[in-house]
Amino acid sequence: MKEILAGVLLILSLPILQAAREGKPTIVLPNPKLLACRGTGCSKLWSTESTNNPVFPKQVILDTEQGCIYGMTAMYEKTVSFDELKGAIDEQYGKWTLPGFDKSHTGLWRIEPEKYAIHLAVLDKRDEKRGVAEAGTKEVVFLAIGGRSACAH
Repeated sequence: MKEILAGVLLILSLPILQAAREGKPTIVLPNPKLLACRGTGCSKLWSTESTNNPVFPKQVILDTEQGCIYGMTAMYEKTVSFDELKGAIDEQYGKWTLPGFDKSHTGLWRIEPEKYAIHLAVLDKRDEKRGVAEAGTKEVVFLAIGGRSACAH
């Protein structure tokens, strides 16, 4: 219960914290170590400690199976630059980039040693019509390889 309350307080304070900092924004990604993690040991949501002018996602959706997280979707405001977001992912996972996504507004990384993949996409008018999110919103999906079955061990 304390973790949930702390998470809510953090989310409510994000706009205040973001406005108070200056300088080049730092994109904050969800922590992939949460994938296939079980129970109360899974409490560190963000992959970055303290940064200057952090840009947090506006929404994070968790996919779980019996308390085990196997997927995370982070939605970033449409004002967040695709190139900055892709750069933040490449900074940590660049060597696992799959070819063929260089010129599109999408990206795919497969981190085999840790058994998860990352997909980056810019949502469009079709997504907006389906009620997913406003066109231009950036979506970053972290998914354990095997999806739900990654929680079976």
